[in-house]
Amino acid sequence: VTAVNLRDGTRIPADLVVVGIGIRPNTGLFEGQLSIEKGGIKVDGKMQSSNSSVYAVGDVAAFPVKLFGEIRRLEHVDSARKTARHAVAAIMEPEKTDDFDYLPFFYSRVFGLSWQFYGDNAGEVVHFGDYSGKSFGAYWVKDGQLVGSFLEGGTKEEYEALAKATQLKPSVENLTDLGTQGLKFSHDICQKPLSSPPPIDVDSSITLDEKPIYAWHATAGVILAASIAAFAYWYGRRR
Repeated sequence: VTAVNLRDGTRIPADLVVVGIGIRPNTGLFEGQLSIEKGGIKVDGKMQSSNSSVYAVGDVAAFPVKLFGEIRRLEHVDSARKTARHAVAAIMEPEKTDDFDYLPFFYSRVFGLSWQFYGDNAGEVVHFGDYSGKSFGAYWVKDGQLVGSFLEGGTKEEYEALAKATQLKPSVENLTDLGTQGLKFSHDICQKPLSSPPPIDVDSSITLDEKPIYAWHATAGVILAASIAAFAYWYGRRR
């Protein structure tokens, strides 16, 4: 590689090129059988498709995002884990499972650097922090409301405040003041009590709210494991 030729004719010298080609969900198998929307299998708040016997989760699922009142298809491990968990809950305990309520969340970590993003990158963007340092961020404001937030190099408490503020979609009257306040804006918003605070994952994004394991589940597992071990021992002796 010696250069990259852009569509407008610009030629950029380069000896190394990193190409992010992305993916497309393979929904061809379900064309004409399930409802397809936004490049994915359309599901309801229970992760259930137009065929009540079929559930879809992860990158291939286009599900309702309550925060924005529309169908979204998200490509991230956090969404994949949580949609899968919700689908299982809806199948096992449908009467106890509410519609999926998810705050879009993305993160990345590279050695000592990390960032987290919540919500949507729509509307006007307002930057804050010190870009020459290790901590800086941005807010997205649409129709006078906070709809998205980003922070590089934050603490757990700062990420948590950002997530809660984005979930609340507070009104923003002055973009300049918002940039000046920076993280303080989120911290101040979070001082207001939430009527029913949603669970927020920060940092690793892999914290799961485990359901209790009932005693008979554990007992059955022990019996099954013991049976397999006994059979293996018996079979090994016969050999």
